[in-house]
Amino acid sequence: MKRFLIILAALSLLSPWLAGGATRNTGTQKLVTEYSRKEPLRSGIFGILAVRGSDTLAQYNRRLKMVPASNVKLITTGLALKHFGSSWRFSTTLAYSGSIRDGVLYGDLYIVGGGDPTLGARSSCADSLRKTFSAWKTMLDEAGISSIQGRIIGDGRFFKRPTHGMSWQAEDLGYNYGAGPSGLNFFENAQQFTVRPSTEGKAPLVTPLYPDTPWMSYVNSAVTGAAKSGNSLYFINSEYAPVGEFQGSFPSDRKSYKLECSNYFGAYTCAYYYYRYLTGCGIPVSGGYADVSPLGLIRTDLLYSDIGPAAVSSDKLTPLGKGWSPTLRKIVHDTNYESDNFYAETLFKMMAVSLYGSSGQELGEKAVYQLLAEMGLKTDGACQLMDGSGLSRKDYVSPEFFVRFLRKMFGSAEKDAYLASLPSPGSKSTLQNRLPNAADDVKERIKMKSGSMNGVRSFSGYILSADGNDSKTICFSIISNNITAPTYKVAAIIDEIIESLALEP
Repeated sequence: MKRFLIILAALSLLSPWLAGGATRNTGTQKLVTEYSRKEPLRSGIFGILAVRGSDTLAQYNRRLKMVPASNVKLITTGLALKHFGSSWRFSTTLAYSGSIRDGVLYGDLYIVGGGDPTLGARSSCADSLRKTFSAWKTMLDEAGISSIQGRIIGDGRFFKRPTHGMSWQAEDLGYNYGAGPSGLNFFENAQQFTVRPSTEGKAPLVTPLYPDTPWMSYVNSAVTGAAKSGNSLYFINSEYAPVGEFQGSFPSDRKSYKLECSNYFGAYTCAYYYYRYLTGCGIPVSGGYADVSPLGLIRTDLLYSDIGPAAVSSDKLTPLGKGWSPTLRKIVHDTNYESDNFYAETLFKMMAVSLYGSSGQELGEKAVYQLLAEMGLKTDGACQLMDGSGLSRKDYVSPEFFVRFLRKMFGSAEKDAYLASLPSPGSKSTLQNRLPNAADDVKERIKMKSGSMNGVRSFSGYILSADGNDSKTICFSIISNNITAPTYKVAAIIDEIIESLALEP
């Protein structure tokens, strides 16, 4: 009897981990068991948990912590919705130093960023650049400013440096998906180039496209490789000098393509484009454009960040007005549909600013764990997040933790906004080619986020009931790591498992 009571007590302690009950001998569980014993899943690490109410439909390595890649965005966007609410917006303030006399601003016009990731962005939720700049000009018109005897200063001090995640891989930092947010951004801090092959052994032809960045210098150390060779072209840059270098090889028989890289000078770029806009509208700006250096100095030349007057603190400036981003609901939608790293990282930093008054790597992590705890979700070693996008290979989350989080979000006040942000297979999103053989009515019931990087493939989300009964909703998470087989082989297996879950009686 005593031994029985000890076992009973132990089971009661484990009950939070066993949420979902015992696994039924479902068709999906048989499928998971079969595939886990075969290649390619057997060659790496694979885990799954799928629950419906109190039933566990499938499980395998459910508590194993793995690199989830962009599935991290499920947590970032969910926490942001819970913390801010779906109607919340980022702001950007136009303000000035000095004084206004007879229509002339004798001082500097500051664009004080508030972290808005959509400024000049291409995503569906973002306003056009002309619309944004026109709204800012209206603020000048209302203040009677027709001329500026000073500079346009892009102020990105709202977020701390560095812009990128500290645990991101160096090879990712030069690409647009490795661009991190500053307090003032432009075009998601990305830079476009056209790449064309040249004669084998010579440098490929690389031409800057958009945005125009005349302060940048480029070193082209790449080579044009042999026909049918691989494309290993990459870009090296940093926030400490306006210089970038192209390295790697580009095949001689490849057609030209658009290469998208990171731009570490988003605030400077924004100031430059607004300067061009105002002068084009007939408002002269005598001092040109500038940003705020890491030392807090006004920087008109990016090569010299330690020269110039100190920038005025934002709380000492005279505000002209605020511009507003799209609602968080729209930003979260584009974050998950497009798997937008830049938007996700902005939310990661913004939650830290909201809770602690400042951003930074450690504060971002702290904010995530605090908000998870407020939801009643103890990480208990099952969730380690170093960023908001999933680009870090130091992110570790178990399928079970994802399911616990998804269930909490399904019961939250922001459920509708959260579900609306998750695409279905076949939609115009990162899931466009997923579950190609499934019926349309089955695809429509699946709302999930994908995640991928080298050796990683993950899918987590919901499968809604065909009769609309919320209690029959399936929450699931599937993660694979360290599998060297071609991505399409792993994805095809996971597609089959997800479709099997959707067809479970």
